Amino acid sequence: MKRDYAILLVIFILVLFLRLVFVSQTPYFSDDSAYYNLRHTDYISENHQPMIFDELSYGGRYVIDSHIFHLMLAGFNSFLPYFVVFKLLPEILFALLIFIVYAIAKRLTANTTAPLLAALISGFIPIFMANTVNTLSVYSLVLPLIFYQVYCLMNIETHRGRFIVLSFLLPIIHPFTAILAISFVLYAVLLSIESIKMKKAAKEAVLFFVLLVSLLGIIVYKKAFIEFGIYAVLQNVPSALFSSYFQGINLLSLIYNIGIIPLILGSLGIVFGISWEKNDSAFLLSGLVLADFILLFLRLINFNTGMIFLGILLSILSAISISKAISYIKLTKFSKFKNSIFVVFIVLIVILLGIPSYTGTSKAIEKTVSSDEIAALEWLRGNSEQDSTVLGNINEGNLIEYIAQRKTVADSLFMFAPDRYDDVKLMLTTESLVKATQLMHKHSVDYVLMSQSTKDMYNMEDLKYAKTECFEEVFVREKAKVYRLVC
Repeated sequence: MKRDYAILLVIFILVLFLRLVFVSQTPYFSDDSAYYNLRHTDYISENHQPMIFDELSYGGRYVIDSHIFHLMLAGFNSFLPYFVVFKLLPEILFALLIFIVYAIAKRLTANTTAPLLAALISGFIPIFMANTVNTLSVYSLVLPLIFYQVYCLMNIETHRGRFIVLSFLLPIIHPFTAILAISFVLYAVLLSIESIKMKKAAKEAVLFFVLLVSLLGIIVYKKAFIEFGIYAVLQNVPSALFSSYFQGINLLSLIYNIGIIPLILGSLGIVFGISWEKNDSAFLLSGLVLADFILLFLRLINFNTGMIFLGILLSILSAISISKAISYIKLTKFSKFKNSIFVVFIVLIVILLGIPSYTGTSKAIEKTVSSDEIAALEWLRGNSEQDSTVLGNINEGNLIEYIAQRKTVADSLFMFAPDRYDDVKLMLTTESLVKATQLMHKHSVDYVLMSQSTKDMYNMEDLKYAKTECFEEVFVREKAKVYRLVC
């Protein structure tokens, strides 16, 4: 047992080390939402209360957020250095999933090697690495807690207190927790279909969690439900962006984002677990997979988030398949080659998961905001009027609000915000000076940030109308320019 824990610790250190290698390559963050979290954390640190109304986002709008994540970061930031809180801590939280995956996988099989391999696989899901490294995301807290809640349900007799605490906490932290409520219902349905009686303690826990999530969800997000109804789950995403935020799923996307190893072994694990072994824990995890598939198919959850969740689930379920394979090999003449087979499997993980993860994460780091763009925003903070509005692309709005501390036309948080995506795109890409200036006056634009991010997004070199008498070039760097509207 000590040997297994030692190996698990090595896997954790390896995953964390590789994540930190990428993080150390830039002082900035790879995701615009990180700057939303930084800004709200700083606000809490300075004002000792959350921001309810954001005067900069969209020129002013209400914020719907429980701010639990920001309160946690502000608390740590009161006595720990910036790097530790905002760079190191999120990576540690994501890497801690290794231990939770191992613990859940051990519930699925008596084999000691299979849970370790499942934990290793979970650390190198391509979409998980590419979309969580260097991001300062609330999911660094949400995902470990969600999977720990699953573990608590599997061990409800001994973890009842922890399950109750998390049942109150999770719905407040983030609405993605609702997927657990749906999953637990599907878990009960699957057991009923197979005529398997659910344990009384588990039945009570599921009912308690579902009712509590429903109640707290309505209380915390009632403003969104009152205004948007059931469509609040779509987060008011503009129609032009809907297909990219809520993509459909197909086999190629599953292979590319999750990897062939967890996809095959996890799928076989579902078959073995619920059809052959009638494993209660396998039914629970299958309910989670089914809920995720349904929500992805109906386009009710963000594609990347749904795929990350699915990838971790399939990694856990792969422990069943690996255990079966190990047991089969022991019964055959291949048993004398078991060490060689193990080495080959590790090599396959490196090739089929490690390399895609490295490539995808490297691309994400390359797209991180540059020092030139930061310099442009710092120039705006020091040289523009306090109440001025800056136009940038939709994915750098939070960055502008945090660094430049100026109003934006739009950012990537759409709840309680007007749909300005088409206007932003038109202002940045049109060849017509008249159209551009009309829209800029409509949205009170004073400055335009022409960043490398905008150039890449719209496949352009510069504003097509920038050389006219209406615009003055006030800041120039290789990867960023700032124009002032003068007419």
